Amino acid sequence: GTDANIHITLHGKTGDSGKQALVGSGKNLFERNELSSFDLELADLGKLVKIRIEHDNAGLGASWCLENVIVTNVTSGDKYTFPCNQWIDKKKGNKELFRVLWPEVGRWMEVNC
Repeated sequence: GTDANIHITLHGKTGDSGKQALVGSGKNLFERNELSSFDLELADLGKLVKIRIEHDNAGLGASWCLENVIVTNVTSGDKYTFPCNQWIDKKKGNKELFRVLWPEVGRWMEVNC
């Protein structure tokens, strides 16, 4: 898990969401082996082509191994899975505080955490 502040940008065929903070009320988010869910009200972006997910490295436990991101368009019912299975951390993995992820096209899985 991570104590950092998480942001996501969704990129679709017709535009992007801009940087969106993933925040919740009164709940410890992004904990190990837990699912964190959020509702974002966005304009229609068309078919999603990629996402950028990042954190600000804040807090004592900022290091984060992200398994995947699932995005569901509640209007159309379209569901996208963006596999990651990588660290988002200044000292591990690619040593960056962001990842650019593309939607899953097959059923492969490589875990590097």
